[in-house]
Amino acid sequence: MFNAPIVLAVLGSCLLAGGVQAQPPQRDGGSPLEPWTFDPATLQPFSEGKRYRDEFETGLYPGGTNEMPPTHRQAGERIAGTIGPLDADGAVDDQSGRILALVLGHSNCSMYFRALQRQLVQQREKMHPRFELINAAVGGQQLPEIVGLQGGVWDRVQSLLDGRPGYSARQVQVLFLHTTYHGAGNPRRAPPRPFPDVMRNMQRDLDKVLAYCVERFPNLKIAYLTCDGFRHFTGFEPHVYQEAFALKWLIESQLAGEPSTQFEGPDRRLPWLTWGPYIWDNTWDRSYFTDGVHPVPKALDIFVDKYWQHLSHDSVARPWLFAPQSSR
Repeated sequence: MFNAPIVLAVLGSCLLAGGVQAQPPQRDGGSPLEPWTFDPATLQPFSEGKRYRDEFETGLYPGGTNEMPPTHRQAGERIAGTIGPLDADGAVDDQSGRILALVLGHSNCSMYFRALQRQLVQQREKMHPRFELINAAVGGQQLPEIVGLQGGVWDRVQSLLDGRPGYSARQVQVLFLHTTYHGAGNPRRAPPRPFPDVMRNMQRDLDKVLAYCVERFPNLKIAYLTCDGFRHFTGFEPHVYQEAFALKWLIESQLAGEPSTQFEGPDRRLPWLTWGPYIWDNTWDRSYFTDGVHPVPKALDIFVDKYWQHLSHDSVARPWLFAPQSSR
């Protein structure tokens, strides 16, 4: 007598034994009752400026472009011109003060920026002599953990700044926030949560963290925002791709002059916001990761090259990152 459950179980075991995993049809959606599967080739990089689902504008800045509006850049250049070495009390000290740039994020962020730190050391003759990059990223500290405003990265910040002689939170003037909005793992291959609602929630949490940073670091002026890289091999796509919308919408709210995003004057609530480089790339195969999540050296090299090129051509970074008259 034909027994369908037994036959299907045996067939599934044979497929797995042969190294082939049976999966449901690929789709942009899903049921909690099925393992999530998705074809990332159906997505184009956010920086291509194509509409997502024929409705949501991509591109880093308004109009589907990757070019910052001139008035916002001019404001950033003006603010960057006020950044200089500060002592531990936040007073100007051109001789022995520090220009601190703080990194907040999770394990991939920590690895990426450690690699960038090595690049900065190699280029030390081009760098501002008082600039330092402080990497406070901590494994397992994604945005849902960071937005709690305690533990994890915040303990790391405490030890790297207030816990060291000559350093303090008052010297932090630049922030690099590289984050993601999912958990540390997805063993059940659960589908993404509803879009765009979840990305609106991410926008809200980014806003909360950045507002707290302005309070925690009173001389913070500029923040570079980057979303995480490709996460297909942990079943988090297109969720991680979608996270770029949260950054885009937050930055655009500041471009529109919304009161809650003020970056100057007595009502200042957030730092001046800009994109870092866009690193999501669906051409990365498993060889770019050690475990499907963490980058191998060639992936780190790509990140470093993108960030170095981004900062080297960034008029807002020039006054505080590079030595006067340096050739980059």
